[in-house]
Amino acid sequence: MRLLFVNACMRGPEVSRTHALCRAFLEEARKACPGLEVQEHDLTRMNLQPVTAPVLRRKEALCDARRWDDPLLRPAYAFAHADAVLIGAPYWDLSFPAALKVWVENVYVRNLTFRYTPAGEPVGLARGRLAVYISTAGSPVGENDWGAGYMRAVLSLLGIPEFRSVCAEGIDIQGRDVEGILRRAEAEARAVGKAAGEKLR
Repeated sequence: MRLLFVNACMRGPEVSRTHALCRAFLEEARKACPGLEVQEHDLTRMNLQPVTAPVLRRKEALCDARRWDDPLLRPAYAFAHADAVLIGAPYWDLSFPAALKVWVENVYVRNLTFRYTPAGEPVGLARGRLAVYISTAGSPVGENDWGAGYMRAVLSLLGIPEFRSVCAEGIDIQGRDVEGILRRAEAEARAVGKAAGEKLR
């Protein structure tokens, strides 16, 4: 079983509280599913590029030729063949870091991660069973969690049927029990990780 960890924790693992929650999730997932293979896409290092017109033309040509081994399509290939996806992204500017949107642009690949029906409707091709979105937010999120909502819609369209999210909110507000908030989020991340591992076993 293969889990793809899309790491959009831009501050790095030493500092990022989101990354700490992701590590808790992965620890429990590995315990529940011995032999689970975790492939990481570290968006702080991958240097993925936005899809411009020249890139789009090349991408379309590769799709037509089904050249899935081309470096341009590697992120999409890894996503399409993962059994589960974990996305770690802090809550920035009402959504998430721009690097994650660029990743999404790179994994939308016709005939690899989705196809069109004769009526022109998109159908997801990803084989993943579930996706988990983990985040932290300095302020309360409430109904303005556009990041999780967007990723739920994207991953559902690409074929992943189950979506779970974990978020530690308001952890930069003075007077809040920050440690308590993070402990509860970690416990939730561990519970979701255990359930995910059992599902993949």
